[in-house]
Amino acid sequence: MKNILTIGLVLSLAIGAQATTNAKLNVEKANQNDLQIKLESSVDVYGLQFDVNYDPAQLNLNENNISHLFSGSDVRSNMSVYSKIKEPGLARVIMFDLGGAAILEANNLEKVINLSYDSVDSYKGSTLVSVSNIVAAGSHGEEVTIDDSIDFTFDLNDGLAPYETSIVGNYPNPFNPTTTIEFDLANSGVVDVTVYDLQGRKVASLHNGMLDAAQGYTFNWDASSVASGQYFARITAPGFTDVINMTLLK
Repeated sequence: MKNILTIGLVLSLAIGAQATTNAKLNVEKANQNDLQIKLESSVDVYGLQFDVNYDPAQLNLNENNISHLFSGSDVRSNMSVYSKIKEPGLARVIMFDLGGAAILEANNLEKVINLSYDSVDSYKGSTLVSVSNIVAAGSHGEEVTIDDSIDFTFDLNDGLAPYETSIVGNYPNPFNPTTTIEFDLANSGVVDVTVYDLQGRKVASLHNGMLDAAQGYTFNWDASSVASGQYFARITAPGFTDVINMTLLK
């Protein structure tokens, strides 16, 4: 049954209707043994397929260590991720939900897949991972235009501090009643994460204190006690201030 469903998804991705919009993937190093695939799209994405190309003399990928990044409280926590090491240095990944949930809703940016790896024979140098043959499907199986390939070079000895402080996004969005706000911090220092309503009134303080420079800080906001509407989170860090808009739908 799994094979039939997988083949059906591949066919729908491959022969979908004419492209309607743009999406893109990015790869980033999450920690010493994990890469994460980030998806951005202006429309809902329901299916995703791509190949991961790597040097098997430097990295080892295991099919059991390729998984989605959705928490148990997320409606997408049952998302199916099928992966196969087709040959040394080539892994194919297919992602979709049997229940029909979108991998990513329109106008969002989110990390969706984690690739855990091991270095081969304690390799510590620079290595290249390429994601190619990327195909995405929207509602009713129509094609979502997306870059065909991306390259990501990294050093297994690299520190984990990003080059710049930036807000990754909040997910899910829209949400009910909880959402996760994620950002990267380039410089250690005092960081403030505060939620406001559209009138500029403070709604929640999620963090105020010291943080070390690192990728992938996340803070959860439980909006059970406030009404539906538009809110924004303001993140202030050394040399950085930015906001992100959030939509609460109850």
